[in-house]
Amino acid sequence: MRDSKRKTAILKKLILCLGTLIFVLPVQAQQISAPKTGKSGETENQSTTASPAAGQTIADLSNTMVLPSMVVKGVATSGYVANKSSVSTKTNTPLIEVPQSISVVTRNELDARGAQDMSEALRYVPGVVVDQWGFEGRGYEYLLLRGFQGLTTSLFRDGLSMAGQGLYFNSFITETYGLERIDVLRGPASVTFGRGDAGGIVNRVTKRPSPVPIREIEFQYGNFDRKRIAADLGAVSKDGNLMFRLVTLGLDSDTQVKYPNTGGDRAGLRRFYIAPSVIWRPTVDTTVTLMGEILNNRAEASPFYLNAPDGSRTNVVQTDSKFVKYATNQSSFSYQLEHHFNEIFTVRQNFRYMQQDGDFNDMFRADFSTELPTLMQRTAISTKERLTQTVLDSHVQAKINTGPLQHTILAGVDWNVTNASLRFFSGDAPGIDVFNPRYGIPIPKPSLLDSNAKQRIDQLGGYIQDQIRYGENWILTLSGRYDRIHTRDTDRLTDSRTLNKDDAFTGRAGLTYLFSNGIAPYASYSQSFLPIPGFDSSDKAFKPTRGEQFEVGVKYQPLNGRSLYSVAFFDLTKTNVPTPDPNDPQFRSRQTGEVGSRGVEVEARAELLPGLNMIGTFTYHGVTVTKSTDIDDGKMPIQVPNVMASGWLDYSFGNLGVPDWMKGFGIGGGVRYVGRIFNDLENTSTTASYTLFDAMLRYDYGPWIFIMNASNIFNNNYLSYNDPGWRAYPGLERTVLGTLKFRF
Repeated sequence: MRDSKRKTAILKKLILCLGTLIFVLPVQAQQISAPKTGKSGETENQSTTASPAAGQTIADLSNTMVLPSMVVKGVATSGYVANKSSVSTKTNTPLIEVPQSISVVTRNELDARGAQDMSEALRYVPGVVVDQWGFEGRGYEYLLLRGFQGLTTSLFRDGLSMAGQGLYFNSFITETYGLERIDVLRGPASVTFGRGDAGGIVNRVTKRPSPVPIREIEFQYGNFDRKRIAADLGAVSKDGNLMFRLVTLGLDSDTQVKYPNTGGDRAGLRRFYIAPSVIWRPTVDTTVTLMGEILNNRAEASPFYLNAPDGSRTNVVQTDSKFVKYATNQSSFSYQLEHHFNEIFTVRQNFRYMQQDGDFNDMFRADFSTELPTLMQRTAISTKERLTQTVLDSHVQAKINTGPLQHTILAGVDWNVTNASLRFFSGDAPGIDVFNPRYGIPIPKPSLLDSNAKQRIDQLGGYIQDQIRYGENWILTLSGRYDRIHTRDTDRLTDSRTLNKDDAFTGRAGLTYLFSNGIAPYASYSQSFLPIPGFDSSDKAFKPTRGEQFEVGVKYQPLNGRSLYSVAFFDLTKTNVPTPDPNDPQFRSRQTGEVGSRGVEVEARAELLPGLNMIGTFTYHGVTVTKSTDIDDGKMPIQVPNVMASGWLDYSFGNLGVPDWMKGFGIGGGVRYVGRIFNDLENTSTTASYTLFDAMLRYDYGPWIFIMNASNIFNNNYLSYNDPGWRAYPGLERTVLGTLKFRF
């Protein structure tokens, strides 16, 4: 407790010092003695281009586009390598200068690997576990970051939280075709974004207009009768100050979830997506970006397979094909404003309103019947849900000099409000024999109203940050933030209301040294907090869980910027974890639990030779429940592999001395290894490790591009997780997709 108070006092002093730098010291704000910049804020000593270079993303161009009197500058992506990101600091910072682990999945990589959802997109990122529940056809974005759950805590879009949490099934989902890139920040990040878990965040960057618009139509067909048509269309006004983009798709597919004894009946998936965006530049100094999105998702793929009474696997799906439904209608509107007053001051404001209406049907298992031991009893459930989230972030950035120190100072306020409502119904359902299942039996609509609830989470936070550069080599990053969170829960069945008030102070400090040869060692300390609902065994509201991390590492980026190598060692601790109170007759919890995560992550993204791109990753996680009153004390949490490794190579023949008709060919392949996991809290049961192989074949001919992608090409029949005695979660079967693009 004394150490915690001392850390808080030190961080508060840090905030006061940073505030003094901004508001008190009238040090003649000198112009930054860096390369000369234009009013767009980009350096003028970068290469100029009029069209996307090899590996360059549309978002990179749109971020540097100016009016016709200026030139388009800056290449931020080469192949699979991004050079800059704002996910850690909210400023456009070179990755090599950020004192924390960041991975960027570029649009080039997403296209090359044929990623269809977020799980597929993050397969080759260190420190991230995907598919821990096996095949997920409903759209949920399950993932673990450094051993901690990230489903409803790590979701971010364009620098704003998308982590609104519904009261049962509702959770915002992502269509990856609408993304330009994905930034993964590992480790605590509350100092930048407010509430969040210890593992980190995943920021999805939306496609937006560019001065050189893409115009493409895409046709896709794959196994499980997957059919998709998509379009990505852009336009620019003659004077260049108004740009437009429209991204849309329609999907109709079956899935690998197959119901036995039905003649091949499979769970289906239907989706419609449309996302228009506009960029308006009324002056050289001002940019207005408007973005909208509609995503309608209809899924029948509830991926729960029952085990037999002896615990052995079966192919029996828990629910019924004629009853299960996961139907969501999701939409959002957002804007981004940016204005450069001069070469010192810039202001930005980002806003998004997002909503999702959900209509869900499913079945839950109860227990095996005492009369017929192979008959699993079931309960039918149905929910009507609504989830809305409003997020507003406003900040000012100042670039000043104080003697030999060059400062990039950021001060801002953000507001995040989530509203969720739920009506939960239950009803009787027929049991299912795990040795002779019958599907299609009429199931009455559940009518017993078990829950009618609302929840509002209101978060207001203020933050301040200073990136201090001394000379050409030293960079010190200091950040502090204070948040106030009010959570209001309403039970409309009992007409009861509760109000929880939480507040938290978080900080970060990081130091980076830049060698002239591109090597950059760093060290950092960062914090997180996450409010949790409910009351402890003494009838006091739970305090937020807290995370703190020490990380040291080395990044290396050769001067050509076409590769980035990194290694990070981290020691991460999460405290205030609820654990059962052995003295409480109602089995309530107290916050004395603690989870530690230590490990190393290695990543390489590079263009080794012209046309040869490579990804290589290695992860070792030592995650342990270090304090608990339950049976998991001293054990490793379930579903967390101790070791992961992956590698991917992609080569284009255009750089070889081959006939012209062969220069459009490209090939690629990858391998993924996931180590064993524990299935139970006591670590007595394990699911074996597995290795999967992926492949890609590409042919580019004029405006036509054909890509064939295959994942798990040898159809390895593996388990992602096995719930002892109850359910199994098979991994993803072999998937083959053919994609034909026409660009004009």
